[in-house]
Amino acid sequence: MMDDNKLLKFALDAGEIMLASGAETHRVQDTMHRILSVSHSTGVEALAMSTFLIVSIPSNKSGSLTLTRGVYNRSVNFEKICSVNDISRAFVSGQITLGQAARRLDEISHTSAYSSMARIVSSGVACGGFTMVLNGSWVDGLAAFVFGLIIGVLLSYSGKTKIPYFFSCLIGGFIAGAGSVLFHKFVPTAGTDMIIIGSIMPMLPGMTMTNSIRDIMEGNFISGTSKMAEALLIAFAIAGGVGFAITALGY
Repeated sequence: MMDDNKLLKFALDAGEIMLASGAETHRVQDTMHRILSVSHSTGVEALAMSTFLIVSIPSNKSGSLTLTRGVYNRSVNFEKICSVNDISRAFVSGQITLGQAARRLDEISHTSAYSSMARIVSSGVACGGFTMVLNGSWVDGLAAFVFGLIIGVLLSYSGKTKIPYFFSCLIGGFIAGAGSVLFHKFVPTAGTDMIIIGSIMPMLPGMTMTNSIRDIMEGNFISGTSKMAEALLIAFAIAGGVGFAITALGY
């Protein structure tokens, strides 16, 4: 007979990885509910919000069992989302046992798709690339590449030290604004606007905004509105950092 506590923990682990990797709320709820349905009990519940998960299952031994878990670290990792989906489907279909599924899930949770150096370099390449795509010159692209590296280091450091992402975006916006203005003073032909637009790309909350709209369309209004508020606050932080830098340097 399957252990209800282990089943609940497995559902929470799967939901936590998915939510922390950028999955939509309704997708997380559906995955946890499918996992709990293996118990063949009626009345199983799975609830996912922006920062916490709740799962509940009726138990013949000790009544209803309910577990909750907070999820505070979030990023974007589609590979982990797909891996968790594959594991949950294999478990629900009976291809693997609960123990095997839990071990595979633990391996996924402790793996990192990319190293810190790869993320930093990718940030620089993305910034320079976006600037070039937006008709910026190669000089603008080079400047955005350098500022993107600096912002990548900032985001990597803030992720390790638990600095609020809102504050990191404020500083990142200031770096983009101040760096572009100073660069323009040394290279008058440089396009300040193109450099700023390219440099802030890694911080823009596009995924958060998209998920908020999808959650609202699915009827998850609390999660949707909270994610939208988060996206707007991040956007305001980036704009505030850029605006303060431009005003302070008298551009």
